[in-house]
Amino acid sequence: MKNILIILFTFLLLSGQSFSDNHKTNFKDIKGYKKQFLSLSYKKTNRIKEVKKSDGFPVYEGGTSIQVTVNREDAGCGKGKTQKLQIGCDGKGNRSRQEVHLGEMKLKNKEHIYEYAIYFDESYKSLEKGAVVVIGQMHADNKAKGCHNCCHFWAQDTKYKGENYYTWVSKAAYSSDPVIIGKIDDLKGKWTHLKFHVLWKQDETGRFIIYKNNTIIADLKNVKTLADTCTGGYMKFGIYRHRTIGYWNSDWESLHDQRIYLDSIVFRKPKKTEKFKNN
Repeated sequence: MKNILIILFTFLLLSGQSFSDNHKTNFKDIKGYKKQFLSLSYKKTNRIKEVKKSDGFPVYEGGTSIQVTVNREDAGCGKGKTQKLQIGCDGKGNRSRQEVHLGEMKLKNKEHIYEYAIYFDESYKSLEKGAVVVIGQMHADNKAKGCHNCCHFWAQDTKYKGENYYTWVSKAAYSSDPVIIGKIDDLKGKWTHLKFHVLWKQDETGRFIIYKNNTIIADLKNVKTLADTCTGGYMKFGIYRHRTIGYWNSDWESLHDQRIYLDSIVFRKPKKTEKFKNN
């Protein structure tokens, strides 16, 4: 009986450790963020891993990068406070995701710089049937009263004027057209470095500069950069696919895997020489 109890205790310990290891991450390619953990990891296979240049994988700088692969079954759930309830589960057939959550932060009246490098795998194929693929998003924390907007900004693979582009979008710093980062087919098989310099404001005194490979591709001045009433948020990196219900209603098996690589994910305060003037 004693031996059985020891075996049972060991099994529970290892199971708990396995979940903990699967939930928390410590990628060396992520710098400046206080926390990092897998988003909605409960009951979901983890397809995010660190890979090495020495093994033939694409790397932007250093010796490693982060490989992200998403499958149509990767909905995932959050765990409730009781550790029994499942919350935040995506409806099967409409969403799938593999993302790293980088911890909540205060944003109001702050000036921040966010950087990352992205590599679309040569096998990467955009989705059809009205589906959208979000790759990188600054999510609103929804803690303030009236803060219901999902995101302060995000970058997505979506169809624009008949072709698939990687674009920057924001409902706060609104624009009639998205900021074009590049056509998906042109971005595949090579690294693209992006930098976002933001002055977070709830009124139209904010600013947003977007750099692609150290060249400014957009400078939005005198704009709202925070969604209505929101004061905080958190960055999520990886692949989040939504509006995939068209595949579920027609040919679910044709919803293919997608893979990207991420590197040099950095959050920092601007240097003195970088700061916006007269703010």
